[in-house]
Amino acid sequence: MLKNRTRRGRMARRGYALLAALALVAPLGGCDLEKLLEADAPGRLPAERLEDPQYASLLVNGAVADLECAIGAFVLVGAIITDEFADAQNGSAAWPYDRRDAGRFTNGAYGVNGCAENQTPGVYRPLSTARWAADNALRNLEAWSDKQVPNREALISKAALYSGFSHAMLGMAMCSAAVDGGPELSSQQLFALAEERFDRAIEAGLAAQQMDFVNAARVGRARVRLYQGDETGAAADAAAVPPDFVYNATASADNNRRYNRIFAANPRYRFFTVDPQSRDIRTGGVPDPRARAVYNGQNAVDGTPLWEQTKYTDYGSPIPLARGAEAQLILAEIRGGQEAVQIINQLRDRHGLPHFTSSDPAEIEREVIEERRKELWLEGHRMYDFRRFDLPIVPAPGTPFVRGGVYGDTRCLPLPDVERQNNPNIN
Repeated sequence: MLKNRTRRGRMARRGYALLAALALVAPLGGCDLEKLLEADAPGRLPAERLEDPQYASLLVNGAVADLECAIGAFVLVGAIITDEFADAQNGSAAWPYDRRDAGRFTNGAYGVNGCAENQTPGVYRPLSTARWAADNALRNLEAWSDKQVPNREALISKAALYSGFSHAMLGMAMCSAAVDGGPELSSQQLFALAEERFDRAIEAGLAAQQMDFVNAARVGRARVRLYQGDETGAAADAAAVPPDFVYNATASADNNRRYNRIFAANPRYRFFTVDPQSRDIRTGGVPDPRARAVYNGQNAVDGTPLWEQTKYTDYGSPIPLARGAEAQLILAEIRGGQEAVQIINQLRDRHGLPHFTSSDPAEIEREVIEERRKELWLEGHRMYDFRRFDLPIVPAPGTPFVRGGVYGDTRCLPLPDVERQNNPNIN
């Protein structure tokens, strides 16, 4: 748990009320709301007034804004550590990500930097902030009544949904984390907490007839159930989601915090290039448009050729939080066999790609993993897939890194010093 530093409140034009950016020594595990925001400018709300039910929507909108910023950092860092992006800067700050030895630097950027960094975004701080904001909104909503808060069930569903995804992403990126100043939690424990939040999102969403929230929570719950080994529960959730369902985190060119972080890093600011392993991804010998990378004759910041991703084309490109395609791939992974083959081919049909045929269970399993790589490219899944499938890392650990040192084997990020040194419940 980190000590608190008060910051002035920020209220974005669209009503985001809780953009609580924690300082290097701010408690990522949780803190009082009145200490997070302080307002003295006309037109801004004092923090204590947000604990009033009339501001319930503002609390939820603030949690949404925090996660929409955090997801860009989460996706970008995971892309650099895996085989999606490579560092192309002159400075060395992001080398631990690209060199895959960030775990050696537990006082490094991943623990303390914010979500609006285009060169070396953090992970732990942005996701912890988003997690706290969503849980704080949820706690308040559960204490208030339907009479006090119109559309209370819908707001509960949304707050629980964003808390669920925050917990899930912490589990996917981190080897361990802490919540509200509590003990160190493993990824599996974080996934269990995420499942509880998705349970609540589905319950409240059904009551409020908010099927977008329900289906997004079903995708999230299917994901964390799969990660926990509950294949029956994961398959039931995944099968209930329409195959073409999409629930996005929004982005905007309004200000840096709202940018699509992947587009800002590549190609806009040219800080990162598409990794050599991802520059010519093919399916059945045909270039796969889902993971298309192009070279347009420009150089990156370090003077090397800039390979550009084409999935996100501007600052306002949304980033998927939940998709029916992920749910279908969860079904393919669990059920295997010809059902998996059929799901793979249905996903490829959307893009006019050649079909896959096989009756070999091992080959089908490998193809499902490869299909996840292509279908979910630059959506934040690759890093945890490396970890849970124990995929081979290229270049291999120990291979000289061109800018100094050797490649490591980082597959998750350890609890950062900023949490360990300030949380009394962690040794």
